[in-house]
Amino acid sequence: MSAILGFGHFLPSGVISNAPLAAEFGVTPEWILSVCGIVSRRKAAAGQTVCDLAEGAALRCLENSGFSAGKLGAIIACTGTPHRQFPGVSAEVQKRIKAGTIPAFDLHLASISGLFGLALATRMCEQWGPTLVVAAETMISALAQGPRVKETAILFGDGAGACVVAPGDGPLVIQDVWVASDATFSDALRMDFGSTLQMDGRTIIMHAVRKLARSVAELLEKNSLRVEDIGLFLFHQANLRLLERLMHELKIDRSRCFINGDKYGNTSSASWLIAASEAQAAGLLVPGTKVVTAAFGAGLSWGAALVEVKSRPDNARV
Repeated sequence: MSAILGFGHFLPSGVISNAPLAAEFGVTPEWILSVCGIVSRRKAAAGQTVCDLAEGAALRCLENSGFSAGKLGAIIACTGTPHRQFPGVSAEVQKRIKAGTIPAFDLHLASISGLFGLALATRMCEQWGPTLVVAAETMISALAQGPRVKETAILFGDGAGACVVAPGDGPLVIQDVWVASDATFSDALRMDFGSTLQMDGRTIIMHAVRKLARSVAELLEKNSLRVEDIGLFLFHQANLRLLERLMHELKIDRSRCFINGDKYGNTSSASWLIAASEAQAAGLLVPGTKVVTAAFGAGLSWGAALVEVKSRPDNARV
């Protein structure tokens, strides 16, 4: 058994509304809103790196979890937009939070690596001890490399989220986690060296909705649960229109699906962790609640996890 001790997130202060994007691409702000449901996105400041965002989320996560960096057993950094080839974001986070000589490595996979990090941490923590999973992205600067197209430029934002996974019982018990990959359509979502993100939108939306719906349905069936038994759904915040299709497919009432992508855009690997952190801060992780999170991304890869809220996290530092 393993459990999440708490979440944390960090969002840069810069904001990109629909107006400048509409002017850039010769469309209206209303068109952008109708297509993706996004109102604004966060943007890292000049000189603010993916490591800065990751550090901010890691420190807030440790504080919210009541845990000190010196007690960590491992660090997993998740990103599709690293600041350099190597060493990775994990090395910088380890150094900045003074975590000591523990294993630290990166998962370089856009959108899905935050969930893959959780899946790995549930096993790693049994051997290495409490594991920090931190996902951070600077998608705005990655998309600035060009050529820019409106279909991707309107979707993405910058941000970071984190959680601490520890062995044994805890505030949020991880009851099940399942991930998968299929490279058949891997070229439909990619970013080549020196280039910008390339996405076949129709293919990605079709696969995302199908695979997310199937992963959630199979997770629930495996655990003898129904959609009605889940108090909160925390999905990868790809865009509001995709989430609406997913909720319709699974027959989920919108009131039980936490949504913040309209404010922040698609923050790739960090999105579900940011959503979880905000849900925790809003008091939505109520004891007794079953929570399902699911994500989809590059690979193509996808997965889902089932978490049961046992108690509210203790914010006393260890």
